[in-house]
Amino acid sequence: MSNLGIQISPLPLNSIDLTDTRYRISREEGDITALALSIKQTGLTSPPLVRPLGKSHIVVAGFKRIKALVHNKFTGHVVCQINPHASEADSAVSAVSDNAFQRQLTPAELIKSVLLLGRFMEPDPLSQKSLAIFNSHLNAGYIKDLQKIGNLPQQALELMDDGRLSIASAKKISGYNPDLAHCFVSLFSTIKASSSKQMEIITNFFEIAARENISPVDLYQENKLQTILGNDSKDLGFKGNLLRSYLTQRRFPLLEKKRGEIQKKINSLKLTPGIRLMVPESFESMTYSLCFDFKSLAQFQEHSSFLERVSHHPALEEILDR
Repeated sequence: MSNLGIQISPLPLNSIDLTDTRYRISREEGDITALALSIKQTGLTSPPLVRPLGKSHIVVAGFKRIKALVHNKFTGHVVCQINPHASEADSAVSAVSDNAFQRQLTPAELIKSVLLLGRFMEPDPLSQKSLAIFNSHLNAGYIKDLQKIGNLPQQALELMDDGRLSIASAKKISGYNPDLAHCFVSLFSTIKASSSKQMEIITNFFEIAARENISPVDLYQENKLQTILGNDSKDLGFKGNLLRSYLTQRRFPLLEKKRGEIQKKINSLKLTPGIRLMVPESFESMTYSLCFDFKSLAQFQEHSSFLERVSHHPALEEILDR
């Protein structure tokens, strides 16, 4: 693309069509109050980029700047960059690079960008030009993954921007049929979990469905699971842990039974406050952990004496005998 044809010219604000959003990659939502105040006090320091279309102009880059002017009830002329000879592909490249060279693109913006540019370029040539467009190299395989994720509902992209859905999880669920993908998007909209825990939830869904000979969609729609997702708690992390616990118990019923038996034996030790005995996660290791808190030598000696007595407790031997 060449920028030699770009002109700097004032345009009537009402001649700029904000309804045509073919080049917008950022989220429409968002508070523009601060930007509007900045423009009111210091002026528009970076002219928006537009292109003529019929009797009006459409925005290529600078939607928020134009909306901030509208917010300020500005009615005059706005200085714009205009490239009357730019092709659709040129404008798409400009829309992405204008944002990418100012700040790091969000996951949703990155996905929207590859979808937009994918209308004009295949993944391989786009990968070759990615450094100049995205300010970062993207390999062709990654671009294909992002395009695939772009088929998910819009809510999925919003969750990714909000840190509620990882790219790895989005890639995973983008390979499922639309009904199932929608279920997972709805599920992750009601909880908060790390990327690894999201993948654990997805895996458990399929393991449970396969063992019980039901569909993952039917599992999602079950009353017990919906009760967990509909929990009134505003702590989305807490709800995520409730869901993980339920799915783990259902996927590994014998393991959970064993965990319950071990916990009863630990309770029978009647550990004093400040002493904690931890069993190996999923009992895959033979290493147990014991720790205690103390504030003085006397308290340390008290805990040590207690642990000496506990070492002879028959329940401790049962806990360790595997």
